[in-house]
Amino acid sequence: MKTLLFFLALIPLGFAYVKLESAIDPIKMLYTFTGVGGICLLLLSLLPSTCRRLCGLNLLRYRKTIGLLSFIYLLLHVSVFVALDSEFDIANIVQNSLKKPFIYVGFIAFSIVFFMALTSATKKLFARFATYHKAVYLALALALLHSFWAQKVAGVFEHSVILVGIFLLGERVWAWRKRSL
Repeated sequence: MKTLLFFLALIPLGFAYVKLESAIDPIKMLYTFTGVGGICLLLLSLLPSTCRRLCGLNLLRYRKTIGLLSFIYLLLHVSVFVALDSEFDIANIVQNSLKKPFIYVGFIAFSIVFFMALTSATKKLFARFATYHKAVYLALALALLHSFWAQKVAGVFEHSVILVGIFLLGERVWAWRKRSL
């Protein structure tokens, strides 16, 4: 099943590769595919816990795989910015960041996901840093803010992703409050 998840996650990248030659702005298209893919997979990585709580379906064994696939997409997203858009020009990256503060928000979200991917590498590391993996909720909120802020015009898809994110985060808060009462 994990292999199937991996290949399903690659479908958008394959589609982007096919569309790359005909794209009006290939870099923007790559930003979109990798960013949207990363956020969607980040949202999906929260779904197994919600499914277990709401309907008893245990998909927790797939959560790490989905989270790591999200990290791959987000790493590609950052790589498009650094390598293709900024051409490894650090001064240009800093200058762009000053003009577009949503880049800072995205970088913080990416840093959190990077930490989680790193500490998921082995069971020993995960056991040591498992408490910090709750920062995925902050990473998701920041990624959603980054995505919404980066769009000049937010459409149905952007609003839908934000609503799903709010639902998943809200369900977590509800579950935590219920446990603490």
